[in-house]
Amino acid sequence: MNLASLYLNEAQSSEQRVPRDSAMTDNVDPGDSLREQGDGAAVLRTLNEHPTVEVADADKKPFTVRVEVDVMQILLTALSLVTRTWQLGIPRAVVFDELHFAKFVSLYLKNIFFFDVHPPLGKQLLALAGRYAGFEGDINFERIGAEFPASVPVEVLRALPAVLGSLVVPVVYEICVQARLSRHAAAVAALLVLFDNALLVQSRFMLMEGMLIFFSTLSILSYLKFRNCYREFTIMWWFWLVLCGLTATCTLSIKYVGIFTLILLLVRVARDYWTLLDDTSISDITMVKHMFARLIAMVTIPATTYLLIFYIHLNVLNKAGPHDNVMTSAFQASLEGGLATLTKGQPLNVAYGSQITLRHMENVGVGQPCWLHSHAHMYPIKYADKRGSSHQQQVTCYIFKDINNWWIIKHPDRQELMVENPPTLVRHGDIVQLVHGITSRALNTHDVAAPMTPSNQEVSCYVNYNVSMPAQNLWRVDIVNRESDDENWQTIKSQIRLIHVNTSTALKTTGKQLPEWGFHQLEVSADRLVNQKLTVWNVEEHRYTRTSEKEHQAVELQEAELIPLKPTYLSFWAKFSELQMKMVSSNLDAKLEHKYSSAPQEWPFMRRNIAYWMSATDNAQIHLVGNIVVWFVASIAVLSYLCLGMLYMLRRQRAIYDISQDKWHDYIFLGELFVGGYLLHYLPYFLEDRTLFLHHYLPSVVFKILVVAAFGDHLYSVIPRTSVVSAVIKYGSVVLLAATLHAFISLSVFTYGNESLTPHQIKSLTWIDTWDFLSH
Repeated sequence: MNLASLYLNEAQSSEQRVPRDSAMTDNVDPGDSLREQGDGAAVLRTLNEHPTVEVADADKKPFTVRVEVDVMQILLTALSLVTRTWQLGIPRAVVFDELHFAKFVSLYLKNIFFFDVHPPLGKQLLALAGRYAGFEGDINFERIGAEFPASVPVEVLRALPAVLGSLVVPVVYEICVQARLSRHAAAVAALLVLFDNALLVQSRFMLMEGMLIFFSTLSILSYLKFRNCYREFTIMWWFWLVLCGLTATCTLSIKYVGIFTLILLLVRVARDYWTLLDDTSISDITMVKHMFARLIAMVTIPATTYLLIFYIHLNVLNKAGPHDNVMTSAFQASLEGGLATLTKGQPLNVAYGSQITLRHMENVGVGQPCWLHSHAHMYPIKYADKRGSSHQQQVTCYIFKDINNWWIIKHPDRQELMVENPPTLVRHGDIVQLVHGITSRALNTHDVAAPMTPSNQEVSCYVNYNVSMPAQNLWRVDIVNRESDDENWQTIKSQIRLIHVNTSTALKTTGKQLPEWGFHQLEVSADRLVNQKLTVWNVEEHRYTRTSEKEHQAVELQEAELIPLKPTYLSFWAKFSELQMKMVSSNLDAKLEHKYSSAPQEWPFMRRNIAYWMSATDNAQIHLVGNIVVWFVASIAVLSYLCLGMLYMLRRQRAIYDISQDKWHDYIFLGELFVGGYLLHYLPYFLEDRTLFLHHYLPSVVFKILVVAAFGDHLYSVIPRTSVVSAVIKYGSVVLLAATLHAFISLSVFTYGNESLTPHQIKSLTWIDTWDFLSH
C-alpha cells in the first residue's frame, strides 16, 4: 500500500468517525479540520506529481507550529491589567484589612507564629512577594489609614493580588467560550467583570478575595476544559483534571469559603461520571480507570496539597509570637521562645510536693487562655441578686501569668509540701489536695451556688471560720488522654479533670466574667456534668518544691519563671489537628457591632458599602461599592434564569417542548454550574451568626455575571433572528455595556481614591440612600 492510499483511507475513516456526545463534538475547532484537510490535499498533490516518492521523504517536511490569537481576549487582559495596577501605590497607607494581612506578612518573614481563622496560602503568596522585594518585615502601625514605612514595598505587595485579580477577566471570557456560549456573550461577561468597581477594589490591595476569585474561576475553567477533552487519558486530559483539583484546593486554602467551589466541582465531576456509566460501549476496566483518575485528581491530590500548605506554614512559623497563647501549652512549648523559655528543664512527672500552674484547655470567655488562680480576697457575703456566699477565698481563672497562679500538690495523709527523694509520683485516679502557693489555703468546693452560675457549685480556697462548714478539699485526678489506667500525671502532655471526691463534680471555668469584686476575672465553679471540654486542664509550668519553709517556697515560685529553655518536639499531625480545630471553632469572628456590617439580603442589589480608607487631609476616599448596573442586572438574570427553567419544566411535563433536547441539556448544565455556583456561594451566609460584610459576597458576583451571559445567549439562540426580541437582546447588550461603563467611571473616584471630593459631589454620587460615604 502506498502513501496516497494511506491518506485516502484515513480521510474516509475520519469522515465516518462520530463523537460520543455533542459536548465533545462542539469542542472541535472547525478550523482544525479544514487545516488537516489542507495538509492531506497538499501531500496527495505531491504524490501525484512525484509518484516515485518514498515514505521516508514525507519525514523531511519541517515541523510547524500554528498559533491562533484571540484579539478580544488580549484586549480584555490588557485593559484588566491597566485598571487593576494603575496608581497601585496610591494611597501609601493602610487600606481596610491590610491592617491585618500586612502584619501577617511581617510575621511570616520573621518566622513568628500567628493565628488566623483562614488558611495560610494567601498570606504565603504575599510573603513570597515581600521576600522577592527584599522586605524584612519591619512594620509598626495600629490603625487603618496609617502611613506605611518607607521600607515596605507597597506596590510589590499589592501587585500580586492585582495581577491575579486582572486575570479573572480573561478567565471569565474563556469560561464562557468553553461553556459553548457565543463569543459576544463571553465578551459581555468579561466586560461586566472588568468594569465592576467592587471586584476591582478588592484586587488592588493586600486582600484575599482577589486571589480567591482567581483560583475559583480558574478551577471552573479547568473543569470545563477537562469536560470538553475528546481523547481520554491523554496528557491534556490529565492536565486539566489535575489543575481543576489543585486550583479548587488553592481556593479553599486562601479562605474557607472556597470550600463551596470545591463542593460544586466535586458534585459536577461525580455527576459526569454517573452519566458516563450509562455508556455501555465503555468497558468495565475503563470505567474503573475513570473512577480512580477522578479520585486521584479531585480527592488525593487536593488533600495532599492542603496538608503540604500547612506543613510549610507550621515549619516556617517556628518562633513564639503574640498569637501563640491561643494554642495549647504543648503547641506553645514547641515554638522557639515564649513558653519554651519557661518549660525546658522542668520535671516531666507531677509528684506530691510539685509546684504547678494549671491552664484551662479551652479559650473561653474573652477568647484567651486562663490559669487557675486565687488571691487573698473573699467572696462577698451577699451577691447583687441577694444570694449568699461562703465568704471564703476567691478562686478564679486569670488570663495573665501571675505568681498567684501557682499551686502545690499535697498528699492528703501528709503535712509536708516538699517532694520526697525519690519523688512519689501522682497517677491517674490518685487523690490529691491543691494548696495555693502564696496563701497556703486548699482548693475547696461545697454545696453553695457559684456566683455567676447558680446551677454550679462555688469553688474557693477554704477558710476555717469555726462554723458548721467543714473543708471538702479532696480531688481525684482523672487523666483524659491516658493510655493506661496507671499512667503518670505529666507536665503539658496530660489533659486532666479534677473530680471532687465528696460531690463528684468537676472543676471548670464557665468563661463568665466576675463583677468588680472579682476584678473581672473569669468564674471557676464545680459542675455535676463532668464529661465536657470546659472541665479539662493541663499542667503548664512545673517544678519540685525543695524546702518546707513558706518564705523559701514563695522565692522558688518567683524563680520558677526564669528557667532557660529550648522548644519541645510536637509532631506535625498533632500541631495540624490542633490548629484546624482552633480555626474552625475560633470565636474571633463573633457577632460584633460594626458601622459597615451588612446582612446577606442587602447584598444582591448593593444596599450597603464599606469605607476602606479616607485621606486625613481632604475628602479623597476608597469604598467597596459595586457597579450598580452590573449588580442589578445580574441579580435579575439569576431570578429570570430560574423562572424560565421552571417554565420549561412545567411545559415539558405537559409534553410541550419549546427547545430541543440538546438545548435543554445545555440549559440545565449551565444552570447547575452558574446559578448553582451562585446560590452555593451566597445562601450559606443566611445561616451565619457572625458579623458579615459586603466583601463576603464577591465570589458570588462572578457567578451571577456568568448567568447574565448564559441567559442572554440562550434567549438569543432560541428566538428567531427576525423577532423584535432578538434585536432588543442585541442592542440591549450594547446599552448595558454603555450604562456599565458610565457607572464605572462615575464611581471610580471611590475606587482609586485619587480625587478630593466636595460635599456636593459626594451627595450626588449617593445613588442609594443606604450608601454611607464620608466627608470631613
